[in-house]
Amino acid sequence: MSSSETPVLIVGGSLVGLSAAVFLAHHGVACTLVERHPGTSVHPRAVGYYPRTCELLRQVGLEEAARQEASGFENHRTRAGVESLAGKVLFSREELRGEDALDDLTPSRLLLLPQDRLEPLLRARAEELGVRLKFGTELLSFAEDPNGVTAVLGYGTGTGTVRSSYLVACDGPRSTVREALKVPRQGRGVLSRHVSIAFGADLSGVLGERRYSVVHVKNPQVTGILVHDDTLTGGTLIVGFSPEDGESLDDFTDRRCAELVSAAIGSPHAAVTIRSRFPWDMAEQVAEGFVHGRVLLAGDAAHVIPPTGGYGANTGIADAHNLAWKLAMVVKGSAGAALLDTYDTERRPIGIYTAGQGSLQLAVRSGSATPEQQAEVADELTVTMGQAVRSTAVVPEVGGEVPAHASDPRSLRGEPGTRAPHVVLRQGGAQVSTLDLFGRGFVLLAGERGAAWVRAGVVAAQRLGLELEALRVAQGSAGGDGVLGDPEGRWTMAYGAGPEGAVLVRPDGFVAWRAHGAEPAGDESGALTEVLRTVLARR
Repeated sequence: MSSSETPVLIVGGSLVGLSAAVFLAHHGVACTLVERHPGTSVHPRAVGYYPRTCELLRQVGLEEAARQEASGFENHRTRAGVESLAGKVLFSREELRGEDALDDLTPSRLLLLPQDRLEPLLRARAEELGVRLKFGTELLSFAEDPNGVTAVLGYGTGTGTVRSSYLVACDGPRSTVREALKVPRQGRGVLSRHVSIAFGADLSGVLGERRYSVVHVKNPQVTGILVHDDTLTGGTLIVGFSPEDGESLDDFTDRRCAELVSAAIGSPHAAVTIRSRFPWDMAEQVAEGFVHGRVLLAGDAAHVIPPTGGYGANTGIADAHNLAWKLAMVVKGSAGAALLDTYDTERRPIGIYTAGQGSLQLAVRSGSATPEQQAEVADELTVTMGQAVRSTAVVPEVGGEVPAHASDPRSLRGEPGTRAPHVVLRQGGAQVSTLDLFGRGFVLLAGERGAAWVRAGVVAAQRLGLELEALRVAQGSAGGDGVLGDPEGRWTMAYGAGPEGAVLVRPDGFVAWRAHGAEPAGDESGALTEVLRTVLARR
């Protein structure tokens, strides 16, 4: 039996597990990922990624590669209802409009790219960053003790053990790690059961110049949802089945799946081949705790979100992003272990809220939503970009108004616990988004007359042994020598800090603390040091 050691063991090598590996390696933490399948997903599964998720990919140098891979989907902007692809169109509407109106919010855009096309990019980036990837390797058991976790792994030729400081479970909705921990889940439970059928077929003839993001198919032979790829040589058909009526997965033979796909296409000239079948449950379930000692849950292992709205994969990637910088700080000794508790405090309420939004979207699309439910539905930017977190890793303002759990991101002004706003500044004569300043260590942005805070940032970082960049923002400046130029004069209003104030931004791009002006006692370095101690649980 072989044995090895790693600071962090990630169980599950799909979208969230690979994202966690990339984010951890980006923060300089060596990690090992194990996945029981021989490679990345062979099934398209998730398709859409909201701008906030693309901001996270941007931090680790993946946004442009993903954008290039997704270039063939740029015109897939129509949601339609049809009797079949070759038959009558029941409704058709353009979606994803108004992307050009996002310039004030983000440099990123929505990305349409099947999961089986994004995962290889994440895998390649993880390998570039030195992550040990072990596909074809299954977690058999694990045991936690006060100093770490010992995992027993099964390979094709035997077994081995891995000793880690922490274990991150990204092993999906049927998580063996969560089940082993006996973590209960809350929510409405399983709402319906489905099979996603990946198929090959020449769709160019039936589609012509049309390109769809989602197609709702309904005819006497099949009712389901069809998504086609950018090559027009295949796609995915999602159909439901009912065990209560005696149906089972065994009923979905290659022959039956081909018949269903052919009925959805509606053309006798399209030869169909079945590539894979993927059973899944539409459910609303959230684990009652994401942090269990040295074992942490992320993605579908932590929460299952109805796919209406497309929030599941986006929420899972955001879990990994929130967790990675905290794990890195703790593993490196820069933060107390209690910082990891804030992963649960911050992300579990978001998981509950987002799962609820997915269910509301489902009710609206099915026509069963009450007027009260319809009023509760939030738009996608609010759900994905307007979140506010509350924990000890955020220092609230004394007497300040606490932001709502989720708000229109355009209404936020740098309040502690919210995503730091995008503002175009100048650095060294070149344009830069504030978002591009974040992603590794802490960043302190001070107002035009906030030089005392900049000096305090340097002192506090030295005292605590932290990576912290302190910069001053000056209106009209070209930028340089620790100064960022603000040609449009937007920073002060966007961040809610005065000319003598400052804002501390966490490595995940969320505001940790804000001062509207100078420190009354004149001890900015002392005040900032205490803030950082609080955020990092170094008490």
